[in-house]
Amino acid sequence: MRRARMAVVAALVAGLSSPVAAQAEPVTGPDGEVRTITLITGDKVVVDGRGSPVGVDGRPGAQFVQYVRDEHQYVIPADALDDVEQDRLDRRFFDVTALLEFGYDDARTDRVPLLGGGLALAENAVPKAEAARWWARRGTATLGAQKLWLDGKAKLALAESVPMVGAPAAWQAGYDGTGVTVAVLDTGYDQEHPELKDAVAVSRDFTGVGIQDDIGHGTHVAATVAGRSDRYHGVAKGAKLAVGRVCAQDGCPESAIIAGMEWAVREVGAKVVNLSLGGDQSDGTDPLSQAVDRLTAETGALFVVAAGNAGDRRRVSAPAAADEALAVANLTKQGALNEWSSHGPRFGDHAVKPDLAAPGTDIVAARAKGTLPGEAVDDLHARLTGTSMAAPHVAGAAAVLAQRHPSWTARELKAQLMATAKPVADTSDHVGTGLLDVGRAVAQQVRADVGSLSFGLLEWPHTKTAEKTVTYRNDGDQPVTLTLTHDLGQDFTVQSTVDVPAHGTAPVVVTLDPRKGDGTFFGTLKATADGVAVTTAVGAYVQEERHALTAKVIGRDGGAPRDGFLLAVDLKTGQGSLITLDADGNGTAKLPVSDYAVLSRINQPSALPGWYTPVSMTDVVGRVSTAQDVSVTLDAREAKPITVALDDPAVRQLHRYADILVPLTPGKVSGVSGPVQGSVPVYGLSFGDPLPQLDYRTLVKAAQPRVSLAEFPVLLRYFGGSPYFTPGKHRLRTARPDGDVTGALVVADGTGESEYELAQRMKDAGAAAVVVLGPQGLPWNDQTALPVLSAADYEAADLVAHIGREVTVEAVDTAPVSYHLFFPEHGTLPAGKTYAVRKADLAEVKAQYRSSGADGAVGQRVYPTRDGRIVAGMPILDEVVVAPAARTEYYSAGDGIGWYHEESVGRMFGTDARDPNVGTWSDYEPVVMQPGGRYRRDWNPAVTAPRLRGTSLVQWAAGGGVTRVGDAIEAKVSPFATRSAVESWRRTGVGALELKRDGVTLGSSGNPWQGRWSVPAEQGRYELTLSAGRSAPQVELSSNVSTTWGFTSTGGTAGALPLLEVDYTVPLDIRNSAKAGLPLPVRFTAQRQAGAGKAKIRDLKAFASFDDGATWVPVRTLIPRGGKPGGYVSLRVTASDTEGNTVDQTVLRAYRLRA
Repeated sequence: MRRARMAVVAALVAGLSSPVAAQAEPVTGPDGEVRTITLITGDKVVVDGRGSPVGVDGRPGAQFVQYVRDEHQYVIPADALDDVEQDRLDRRFFDVTALLEFGYDDARTDRVPLLGGGLALAENAVPKAEAARWWARRGTATLGAQKLWLDGKAKLALAESVPMVGAPAAWQAGYDGTGVTVAVLDTGYDQEHPELKDAVAVSRDFTGVGIQDDIGHGTHVAATVAGRSDRYHGVAKGAKLAVGRVCAQDGCPESAIIAGMEWAVREVGAKVVNLSLGGDQSDGTDPLSQAVDRLTAETGALFVVAAGNAGDRRRVSAPAAADEALAVANLTKQGALNEWSSHGPRFGDHAVKPDLAAPGTDIVAARAKGTLPGEAVDDLHARLTGTSMAAPHVAGAAAVLAQRHPSWTARELKAQLMATAKPVADTSDHVGTGLLDVGRAVAQQVRADVGSLSFGLLEWPHTKTAEKTVTYRNDGDQPVTLTLTHDLGQDFTVQSTVDVPAHGTAPVVVTLDPRKGDGTFFGTLKATADGVAVTTAVGAYVQEERHALTAKVIGRDGGAPRDGFLLAVDLKTGQGSLITLDADGNGTAKLPVSDYAVLSRINQPSALPGWYTPVSMTDVVGRVSTAQDVSVTLDAREAKPITVALDDPAVRQLHRYADILVPLTPGKVSGVSGPVQGSVPVYGLSFGDPLPQLDYRTLVKAAQPRVSLAEFPVLLRYFGGSPYFTPGKHRLRTARPDGDVTGALVVADGTGESEYELAQRMKDAGAAAVVVLGPQGLPWNDQTALPVLSAADYEAADLVAHIGREVTVEAVDTAPVSYHLFFPEHGTLPAGKTYAVRKADLAEVKAQYRSSGADGAVGQRVYPTRDGRIVAGMPILDEVVVAPAARTEYYSAGDGIGWYHEESVGRMFGTDARDPNVGTWSDYEPVVMQPGGRYRRDWNPAVTAPRLRGTSLVQWAAGGGVTRVGDAIEAKVSPFATRSAVESWRRTGVGALELKRDGVTLGSSGNPWQGRWSVPAEQGRYELTLSAGRSAPQVELSSNVSTTWGFTSTGGTAGALPLLEVDYTVPLDIRNSAKAGLPLPVRFTAQRQAGAGKAKIRDLKAFASFDDGATWVPVRTLIPRGGKPGGYVSLRVTASDTEGNTVDQTVLRAYRLRA
């Protein structure tokens, strides 16, 4: 039985932190390109250059909740909500922001890495190609008793500092860490560095790249702990180091970190472990934090952890959030908190974190050979900043203190280091107890049993006081009277003094009365006497007034919905709170006093078990205030239909998407979205006051189905990896899988074996094709053995009832007519509305899809735009066109609506984006048309050549072309482009960009689409050369391209440089071919790139080759007779303008010759 569970995201995200960059890095690639992320469910989220979702390729019938919490964007399928809310599944599997930061998008990994869960999975990962199938079977595979975590990636949390922490005083007392082993788990170390050669006793690599430090971080950290040097001593210069490599160039896998922790404390026996790395904010229940607490309890080792470098944007990171971890903040040399040091309190329960502070700004320590060139002080030393640098000061201090008190436990070491800290002018949620003072820690005999008192979260309503106790211990021979003071305010009370007997203890109770006021309270309790100062950090969060939002949700059949939920979006802050429903449709959450948008989607499932196709969908929008407890009943039976009606009887509604969004946070989305299959009816239900912030959007794709049954009106779709029927009519007998399937169209329920196993089994038995009812998932990569189609089970009732009779399968390669319809509403839910669509009100486009090689499928994606931007959160429309093809397309137009297209040449969307032989063409900018307008579009026309317009809407968020930026020249170009489209994925082909100045090479980019070079301020003559090649059956034209641009540039200028671009007008057929043996009229032109002003072309020459560039003939207005059928024509153009700018461009195999 599922239990109703409050899912206020502030609490739920707690404990689900994942290691991320200590200082924020771009969540997309360095060039800002669009990326696709396959979730563990098999659904694919498409994000733009800002990391914002622009669409979701979902499994059939999948619905999605999107919301923002603490600057992270989440996209969670509705059928995963219960596993997430019941703590069986890590929420990070659906944290789009974190997944991009980890490098888990599809261009960089083909697996979803896992931790725990009790599943027998090869290599602890789910292949993305199998994710939908794995998710569909999770009921039988079970998520297990243990929670299943994403194996995220931590990133590194980047001579006066040693005296600053009191180390010389400890050394003078005879304590330098001798006899103590400190483990440093980091990027390895420089094995030949003179300051570490005698310090490292043992090492091991857990990354597979070797112990030698090729990053520099680990060497710097290790030397700060225990480096041996006349000038740059480590804090524990007598300690021994155990170095474990757990981080590589692409981050620190959590599995490697945990393995390193186990090795350090169990095999090596380290007393102290330094972790200068971290993940996202956490409540201490993440895998790394749990490992710290467990290993501390089992071995007594103290884990010293960097607090993180997120400043006030994020809380203390994992595993610094662990109860037992000693979390370290970063101070400047002047003793102030560094602005990048992560703040506390701990996420979720508001416990005191960080625990202590140490210098971490501009720290000079050992430099690994060949690393950190920008931070180098000399060949052997580098200057770095971060909590990574602060933590090893404390780890070294812990080793010194452990030498002084070898029997002390980790808790005693931690408490003493915290208690003896020097005061810092900041609060305990920023610096803990203050600045590390190891000299006092070694010498002082009065101590506390804990370093902090965390009252944590005191939930509203407040009816009684709360108490915490600190116990003081006097290890000296004389009694001590401690004077007690605090800076916590009148809500806290404590006695004024306490007597602590010699070699005895005395408890002190701190009382908090939350009835005096709410808010956060952080400060210190100080116990002082002559020569004694014991500091304890204190913190509390007295929760503000909250009230319950209680919901009862009823489906259209009168029962509870499946996978029911509500999303409450705070209209003041934009934060989303998710409320899941129990099996009876009830859910409750306590929310801060505010106004909330309440959103829901009530799906009425079919009777088919397992994965289901909804037979209706009800969208719910309301507004509530939580000034007091509020209850709502959402009854889908009271909803009104939202209908789309076309005046073209030849087409069917193939896809429909609906979004309910409240876009309050720039670049992020909160709401509900998902597809509606076929003709599933959609209803709307609203309640409460108007919601002017609401965006409700409907997106519809209608066309003649590519495959249909003449006798039954069931909507059929090909599976992603399915072969196609030959165009025409096919007469087939229907059968069930357990009958005689010879030559039959097999109709199977989608609740058993995988579609791929079923297809292979049916092919072996002689079947012609398979129809799967209520498919459980839609994997994209694998090829099925024969045509496999999906159908909604409720639509196929008549077909199932007539199994055994013959049917006529009617198939086309490309739908002759298609509709792309977009209906945006703002501030209202269109319940009861019918969108009556007339061709006359739409923009009509005569579209031509040319082929550049072998005929084959072209995957088409169409995104709606408003006012020049892709509509955030709106799903995309997918379709397959078999090129070459021509057809008529209709689009919604007017009211700022535009359309942005992508066409995948040579592959389907969702296949391996890293394949170097395929690519995707995209618009330079949205196409905006007028209602009733008539237009033409020509996709993939030759000649495809390098262009200076690498500015497609999704890919280049910051613009493109070749520009001067101060003393640098930047290039963002496309090696393969046409007048209207650019190959935006740029995975096609290989090549480079090379820049020369006055004949001297400044460098090569190593790729043909982007480069940046530092250049002198003085005027110089430059040559930028692009070269690229590609080969694939579907893209055999423009097999090799090269362009050299010549121009002059001077420093002190900014903007587009005066490079010349070549245009080609060549009359070719739909296969990009011309008749061999006949002259061909052509036109070549040149102009400057956009933004560089107009050019007066002085000289333009053109040449053609019929032997792949071995010989050339001049061309004016006609390409002469030459070549043979099946051959190719290559082109070369040179041009210059009156200011001396030049271009020389060659395109091999620009077009084909036919008989």
